[in-house]
Amino acid sequence: MKRIHIILMLLLVAQTALAAGPVRVRVLSIGNSFSRDAFSYVPFLIEELVPGTEVDFGILYIGGCTLERHHKNLDSGEPAYEFDFYRTGQGHWTMEREVSLQQGVGREPWDIIILQQQSAASRYYETYQPHLDILLDYLRSTCPQATFAWLMTQAYGTGYKPLGDMTMDEMWARVNEASQRALEETSIQLMIPAGTGIQNARYTVLDRLGKAGHLVNDGFHLQEGIPPLIEGLTATAVLMKHYGTEVDVEKSRLKITPEWRKERQTPQPNGEPEEASDEEYRLARRSARWALEKPWQLTVVEDFGKN
Repeated sequence: MKRIHIILMLLLVAQTALAAGPVRVRVLSIGNSFSRDAFSYVPFLIEELVPGTEVDFGILYIGGCTLERHHKNLDSGEPAYEFDFYRTGQGHWTMEREVSLQQGVGREPWDIIILQQQSAASRYYETYQPHLDILLDYLRSTCPQATFAWLMTQAYGTGYKPLGDMTMDEMWARVNEASQRALEETSIQLMIPAGTGIQNARYTVLDRLGKAGHLVNDGFHLQEGIPPLIEGLTATAVLMKHYGTEVDVEKSRLKITPEWRKERQTPQPNGEPEEASDEEYRLARRSARWALEKPWQLTVVEDFGKN
């Protein structure tokens, strides 16, 4: 009788899971090209690592947009954004022009809304406020069901003039510090340590990637292929954990080719994916895992990733 009881309980659990249906992930990013860098591969990673999950993902985009400009657009209602959107089943991203902040926020009952600061300003927390708090107040009143997340963006590559007198590590440390303050001093609950993942990878052989080296195409945008994959893996793990699913990023077997990228119409590509070995993909996944384990600390591989 006890064995029959256990079997019946297992059947009941299975029936409940089926009745609940697949998990639907609804995520909106309000940002700029660094959001496109970080999130263009995320829907496909979620579908790979958590089969059956349905994804609605939006990116409200203005090139180089600061939190201050988002604040001004909120006040004016100006239709100044491009809106990238992916929905499971359509197979590729779509893009709509002349969308206002209010229209993008109102498109879906978003579960998670991600914010970021413009790359040059991301080092200086004084540029975040009061704009970040004003945006969060609006989003909280408009989307009371949403959880807020922060994208820690990547540091510029060595040799890129706007880096100024900082090193890559120093810029990463400044962005890191400002991101911690955003998490501590606002209603943001989730942190996506994408910039740490990239900085970890720069201490491996992956640093060779990118037209400009250091994983970047032009000094600051990530080269298509492995670099956005690293950021995408960190984002996927953070987002899915919010939905109660632990993701092992090292189980991903996604490889980014020019053909794969073009079929999915990923937003604003920076060059094309470079060829990479299985070992380099393994290092990419490890760089993401290290960032998830230690988001505020660099993981420096002393042998430069050769073992």
